Amino acid sequence: MRSGDAPPPCEEWTRVQRLNLMEVSMMTETFDAVAFKQSQRRDWNGVAPGWRRWYDVVEDGGQAVTRTLVERAGIGPGDAVLDVATGYGEPALAAARTVGPAGWVVATDISAEMLAFGRERAAAHGLANIEFVEADAEGLSFDPGTFDAVLSRQGLQFLPDVPGTLRRLLSFLKRDGRLAAAVWGPPATVDFARPVPVVLAELGLPSPPPGRPGIFALADAGRLATLLAEAGFRDVETGSVEAVYETASPEAMTEWTKDLSAPIANLVRGQPDAVAERVWRKVTEAWAPLVTPEGRVRTRNQALWAAGTSR
Repeated sequence: MRSGDAPPPCEEWTRVQRLNLMEVSMMTETFDAVAFKQSQRRDWNGVAPGWRRWYDVVEDGGQAVTRTLVERAGIGPGDAVLDVATGYGEPALAAARTVGPAGWVVATDISAEMLAFGRERAAAHGLANIEFVEADAEGLSFDPGTFDAVLSRQGLQFLPDVPGTLRRLLSFLKRDGRLAAAVWGPPATVDFARPVPVVLAELGLPSPPPGRPGIFALADAGRLATLLAEAGFRDVETGSVEAVYETASPEAMTEWTKDLSAPIANLVRGQPDAVAERVWRKVTEAWAPLVTPEGRVRTRNQALWAAGTSR
């Protein structure tokens, strides 16, 4: 096969989907959690350089969510805090600043490369009260009553077993400890996801079946709060907060998508050059309704949060 030639359709479908976080849910009715987690680890490691490149954009928007979680978890000086699916260290670093030198934070994630970025950020801020641990969120093991608070910012929706994970996290909390977590809201409220239907339509691909892990797996209002209550948390509350991500131009927002969103970028990466160019052009055009008078792209993204107290 010559370079640039498209593989036969079946071969191309298989190759592209194996690179995609949605691969299992699109290709089979049987969900393989092990394969899904392997793809997650690979893809988050792969996009870590992009998160470094776009850190300012991501964190300018993400801090609103972080502040909400730290507040709703009731974190204070001297507390012990667990951050699940911390990525590049949020909200772990914010928690470390809040608990001070008398407290400590354990930040866990499945991606070694994202954790490496988190360690760099902690060192740059002079935070010595935080430990980064590479671990699957569903396989965490701590003694009962270890932590005063548990946090998770946009991580729970990627877990195959959210109910079981919440029950384990509950066991890690001290009596009257608090858990606060955020997930993305419905697609219509998350502007940065505008490329998803564009890419699927251009490539003639189906949407993933409902009920599978992914960015919108917990997007139904009240779903996370219900899961917390069913796991055994009391005094459960929920609400929403907006994360605003802004880039200098539509082209820059498309680059932001390529660098940060492995599911989208991987779908396009396996296509012939002409197809890929067309898809990315359509994605860039899709930002038009969000362009400001100054020519910037401003995306508004709803995060749903829920918090509960251990018994």
